[in-house]
Amino acid sequence: MSKSTNIPVLNSLRAMAALSVCLFHYVCTVTGFVSSTAVTSIFSFGHYGVQMFFVISGFIIPWSMYHSNYKINNFFTFTAKRLIRLEPPYIVSLVFAVAHTYLRVLSPHYNGTDITPTAKQIALHFGYLVPFFEGEKWIRPVYWTLAIEFQYYLTIGLLFSFISSNKMWLRILVYLVFLSGPIWMKSNFLPYHLPIFLLGISLCLYKTKIVTLLEMYITSVIALVIIAFFNDIPTMCFSGFTFFTILYFSTIQSAIGNFLGNISYSLYLFHSLTGMILLNYCAHSATSPLVKFVLIIVAVLISIGASSLVYRFVEKPSKELSSRIKYKK
Repeated sequence: MSKSTNIPVLNSLRAMAALSVCLFHYVCTVTGFVSSTAVTSIFSFGHYGVQMFFVISGFIIPWSMYHSNYKINNFFTFTAKRLIRLEPPYIVSLVFAVAHTYLRVLSPHYNGTDITPTAKQIALHFGYLVPFFEGEKWIRPVYWTLAIEFQYYLTIGLLFSFISSNKMWLRILVYLVFLSGPIWMKSNFLPYHLPIFLLGISLCLYKTKIVTLLEMYITSVIALVIIAFFNDIPTMCFSGFTFFTILYFSTIQSAIGNFLGNISYSLYLFHSLTGMILLNYCAHSATSPLVKFVLIIVAVLISIGASSLVYRFVEKPSKELSSRIKYKK
């Protein structure tokens, strides 16, 4: 994306979202590690980083499509670009995740209750198809959001021409489909989360001058109300925070935010395969609050270090390859 279409604050928001999810898992989901309910209640809000990612995707994908002059005949090229951009880090993380299911039996704390994935389960991960098969589970829980994101890419690729139309009735039709999603679909599929994505989309439409400020606000307020009703108030707040930050503080940036934002996808994928494993191993012996605090910091640093390597050698090359693929005019 050229500098003229770059939104600097997005990297800081990605960094915040990824670190929030990371700390949520480290503090709140490692069994027997942090016992203070006051601490876990604070860090439990970290899982709303997922909704922040949804708003960011809602904005940046159509933003990029608009500035690339996307047309419906580019749908398959668009899909290929997204796959080339995102699949390599995901597949590498999947390889590590599967390997860990076999290697964890070597741990002295292994209790024998874990089950290694089946060939079918692994195969379903390649098409993000796990939710479509009852009884199947993700090898790593964080993967569920990748399925939602991929469903969103397919949806926006098909509907972009309608939602970016200069005909208001076409846009309203798409708004209604998106806003009604939670009514007719459960949360492990895209429609339930469409109002959150719509916040980003409506913001994109306003910033590209396709819609007026009034239309954007009406759409977004309705979306926020629906988000609060079908999810909860914190989901609405974190989604709204991301929306208003992009709207009013788009030029904010920092060196740390840019660095962590760049590696945020790799950090999201690998934090449970690096720092989480360390904390799970140490949870059986660490008793001092100070030691636990230090271990969490070390876990975060290890995750950032590992994610930096994945970004450098896997994600960045795939990102560059994807950017070289151009749409046909």
